[in-house]
Amino acid sequence: MSSNESENERYEMLVNGDIRKVIPRLAVPTIISMMVSAIYNMADTFFVSQLGTSASGAVGIIFSAMAIIQALSFTIGMGSGNYMARCLGAGRHEDGERAVSVAFFTGFLLGTCLGVFCLFHIDQVVMLLGATETIKPYAVEYARYIFLATPFMMCSFIMNNLLRLQGLAAFAMVGITAGGILNIALDPIFIFDFGLGLGVAGASIATTISQAVSLLCVASYYIRVKSLVKIRFSAVHHHKAMYRNLVSIGLPMAVFQSLISGASAFTNSAMAGLPDGDIYITA
Repeated sequence: MSSNESENERYEMLVNGDIRKVIPRLAVPTIISMMVSAIYNMADTFFVSQLGTSASGAVGIIFSAMAIIQALSFTIGMGSGNYMARCLGAGRHEDGERAVSVAFFTGFLLGTCLGVFCLFHIDQVVMLLGATETIKPYAVEYARYIFLATPFMMCSFIMNNLLRLQGLAAFAMVGITAGGILNIALDPIFIFDFGLGLGVAGASIATTISQAVSLLCVASYYIRVKSLVKIRFSAVHHHKAMYRNLVSIGLPMAVFQSLISGASAFTNSAMAGLPDGDIYITA
């Protein structure tokens, strides 16, 4: 009963709440979440830099690939989340649930296809992102586990967006923060010889595990039936109108993230041709 009361209170807050209180309640955890998200790349860069310049440069190279994964995730997550919020506000709960379910399973399928494609063309992908011949072996090591985890990473990003748009920004923040802290703890264990000594691959594995834990934290909220909408495979319907809504609303963020990725890859490629290009790419 308390769970239902909590859902009703949250619905009332989103629909009729005082805007001066609602915005800080949703904005502050979201800001913290975005800051913590940067920890994944920063932690890997810090620890991998102890292995050498080329190894450190590999993390920067794969950052462009992760930006593309985020771009696709935000397209689906923000598009479906916006549509879901409008449905809930209009009292169309089933339509909102359908949008969320379509978003989750579309993200998992798209992430799987993207990950498999990149794994089968991993050498070409890292070179396209601007790797030099000396950075390439490290970049391939690091990218392999990132691409394996792509469907889980996409689902995590999507579900975090959906939670925020249900008024659960604080819970989304907890999931991301838990993953960030775990990444920092696992990096030295997996990378260095006093632990498992896996080198660059260890950093990638640590990031993959951290992302998986973040996804489990977020998914637990849906599993424990505390979300305003549920993710159900039976709710998935391939309506063209729904996909148009997802893409049209989420496309601006996708373009923004893709430009970041493209600019980074272009800059890396330009510097790769310089003498001691590894040093410039790492910087």
